[in-house]
Amino acid sequence: MLENNEQPSTFNSAKADILFWSAAVILLFLGLGNGGLWASEDRWAEITREMLLNKDFLHPAINGVVYFDKPLLSYWLIAGVSLIFQSLNEFIIRLPSALCALAGLYGTIFIGRKLWNRTVGLTAGWILLSCYGFLFWGRAAAADMANLAAIILAVAWFFNREEKAGFFSYLLFYLICFLGAMTKGLPALVMPVAIILPYVIREKRWKKHLKISNFAAAFLGLGFYLIPFYLADKLPMPEFYQVPADNLTGLKLVWRENIVRVFKPFDHDDEPFFCYLYQLPRMLVPWTLFFVAGVAGIAMSWKKLKPETRWLAEASILVFVLFSASGSRRWYYILPLLPFCAIMTSLFLAEVNRMKWQTFIIALMRKLVFIAAALGLVALPVIPLWSRVVNFPPPLALLLSAPLIGAIALLIMFMDKRGKRETLEKLSGIPGEVAGIILAGTVLVGGFFCVQLPSLDIYRTEKPFALEMKKELAGIPAENIIFFKKESPKMVFYMDLNRPAPLANDVTELKKILSVRTGKIALVSYNKESSLNELQQALPAVQINKPDFIESYVPYENKKARKLCVWKINIPRGK
Repeated sequence: MLENNEQPSTFNSAKADILFWSAAVILLFLGLGNGGLWASEDRWAEITREMLLNKDFLHPAINGVVYFDKPLLSYWLIAGVSLIFQSLNEFIIRLPSALCALAGLYGTIFIGRKLWNRTVGLTAGWILLSCYGFLFWGRAAAADMANLAAIILAVAWFFNREEKAGFFSYLLFYLICFLGAMTKGLPALVMPVAIILPYVIREKRWKKHLKISNFAAAFLGLGFYLIPFYLADKLPMPEFYQVPADNLTGLKLVWRENIVRVFKPFDHDDEPFFCYLYQLPRMLVPWTLFFVAGVAGIAMSWKKLKPETRWLAEASILVFVLFSASGSRRWYYILPLLPFCAIMTSLFLAEVNRMKWQTFIIALMRKLVFIAAALGLVALPVIPLWSRVVNFPPPLALLLSAPLIGAIALLIMFMDKRGKRETLEKLSGIPGEVAGIILAGTVLVGGFFCVQLPSLDIYRTEKPFALEMKKELAGIPAENIIFFKKESPKMVFYMDLNRPAPLANDVTELKKILSVRTGKIALVSYNKESSLNELQQALPAVQINKPDFIESYVPYENKKARKLCVWKINIPRGK
């Protein structure tokens, strides 16, 4: 492995930095607002909308039901951006994650440069920026990227101030950790400590941190973390808000989500303990082979490793074991480990004296990237054959972007092939032997996330249906729009309801709600057979099998796919 601060090659640092950060902005922000809300994004969207609507920023709620499963800061970030832009849409909702991704990249590059050299730092930044897991969560409305950013920034701050640590240095370290904990949970506090632990144990560095100022700063950081929970507990909620069925407060949910979940998981417990052995490499696509080669190289030269590289390996192993030991597992929980994996991969790519099998890995990756780029280019002449292969018309943006993205990647690979590796190295700061591979791979991955994936949104029907509901039900007050069995936060968000819509969990509740309603009523339910049968029994006069409108199907969908249905009912006054 490379000596600390040893420069294997020279490059124009200013140009390389400009190219990298320009690429980062493009990959994280281009097309960020394209596409409707998906998966759990609706939670962040609807909670923030209700915070802004009701001017209550201490009691997160979905359709009027308090939802403290995640701390408050991730919602506040979206709300703050919304107030700045005076808007709340998909771009605004995802913007904080993209900004946190930029912060995560900065922390990664800083650590690489601080402990090794500029080449290692910048190469790690390129690896992290263009890997699947990072771009996926950097462009999604969730708390996961803020969690990653807090962890890597806390570690970066530690190494920046470790030799001259005082009260304010410690305080900022703990504030970063607790701010991270206010977005996702206590992992943002535990992980930085676990990562730093192997470093401070070596040579007994921990002794110089046994200071009153350290403990005082930790105490103040804890107080800062607890303030929002205290205020949420003491200040009243809007009158129409409901407490959740489990009646858990913010602090109780912190305990359940971060402590109980680890030792006695109540959900997310269906993954085996070894799941991260394949989930972590999956998140590092397309650089999985490079990462595996880097890990193998470290293992094979363990006794010869420099102290900083040994620390990186030990810290990564410790974090991996902690996540694996938790009883609750999901593939994205391991996301905070990606920056350290990127640095580990970068150390392999910056190595000069490689073994034959490692050189073979690089040659193989060069061929794979070339093939992927070529496939994009040849997509153009096979466009007319598309309809014979699949039963739905492809988006025009997908068809046109594939050849363009492939051509750009091939141009980079052509420069690599023609001996322009030194030019690529000077421009990017990546070692010349792999600069073309990583830059071309970045173009392919970035094109997929920025253009191709968003173009497929035309086949998603939830947002168009919600906007149709908003138009069709404009004259019906929110309290007369009744969800049966299951509410949809996406629908509530896009309909922009000014009050919570009632939720009937069963027929008894539905009849109770209807008994005190008059005038125009809208009943909303998924087309699940059991739900439709119950509705028919409860409302025999309504043709349940003929809803007034239903969420549309796309050509490739099975007709039994879950779709929302809406029935308009008129209840005369006096009945």
